[in-house]
Amino acid sequence: MSASRRADLERIQQAAIWMARLWSDEPTQQQRVACEAWRNADPDNEKAWQCTLNAQTRLAMAPKNSTHLITRSRTMSRRNMLGLAGFGAGGLMFAGGYQLHDNKPHWAGYLTSAQLSTQTGEIKKLRMHNGAQLAVNTATDISMSAADSLVLNDGEIWLESRSETPVYIDTPNGRITHRGGQLSVRHTNAHSKVSLFSGNAAKIKGSNMADAMLLHPLHKIDFRASEVGPLHSANINDIGWVKGKLVVQNMPLADFIAELSRYRTGMLRISPELADLSVTGVFTLSNTDLILQQLRASLPIKVQQLTRYWVSISAV
Repeated sequence: MSASRRADLERIQQAAIWMARLWSDEPTQQQRVACEAWRNADPDNEKAWQCTLNAQTRLAMAPKNSTHLITRSRTMSRRNMLGLAGFGAGGLMFAGGYQLHDNKPHWAGYLTSAQLSTQTGEIKKLRMHNGAQLAVNTATDISMSAADSLVLNDGEIWLESRSETPVYIDTPNGRITHRGGQLSVRHTNAHSKVSLFSGNAAKIKGSNMADAMLLHPLHKIDFRASEVGPLHSANINDIGWVKGKLVVQNMPLADFIAELSRYRTGMLRISPELADLSVTGVFTLSNTDLILQQLRASLPIKVQQLTRYWVSISAV
């Protein structure tokens, strides 16, 4: 191994050590300052830090408590990060995808009530009459119009059915017909978003559309009552919440805070000058205070908590 490649490997190993220290529930200020000093001491140190973040986000299993992996700027090239990642293959494990299923699933009783809603930060898992698994995300308003029909007024659900008997999901924008497989539906800010991860094609018909369209597996789409947006590839990260995780990759910090606020009661405010920062990682949704600590430990930001329900995030 050349001297330069050996040096790159040593930097990646050091970056992993710093991350492990900052992953503790209560990293000390001295650790934060020392890590920041190491990253700023040499541009190659920062590259090693970034490539380690990129590699860790592809782990199939997140570390206990949470894995917080934070990218400071969206300007670093993906090629640079992946190029460095190759040097650290001996110390970093890679896996094919993010697994949603627990070894011992804990699905609650059957969904039989006429209406089901979740509070802020609450995630419920239930079974439908046909054995389909239904997960209901935070702050979601959902009801049952019939045994095989759900009405999603606001929020987000995930449905896995092994039967081709159709399940109908109505949103304020139209109807989705699901005939087996894994599917998620989100309705927020007047948009209905559907992602199909496996199974048969789902039929989508806006309330003002003349014809329905078919959504095939591994694709997602955003639709309104009279129009559909462009087709995109389904992203497994979007349903990390089913396992209680917020999984993001290169998400602008402002968007990350907006998503985090869905799981936290109160107000989260962020300064506009932080638009340059982005976040990559796997975060445990059951502890939003810890997530804020992790952001503060790894980004040049201040987190001011005036009360439990009023948090302000600004530049250092």
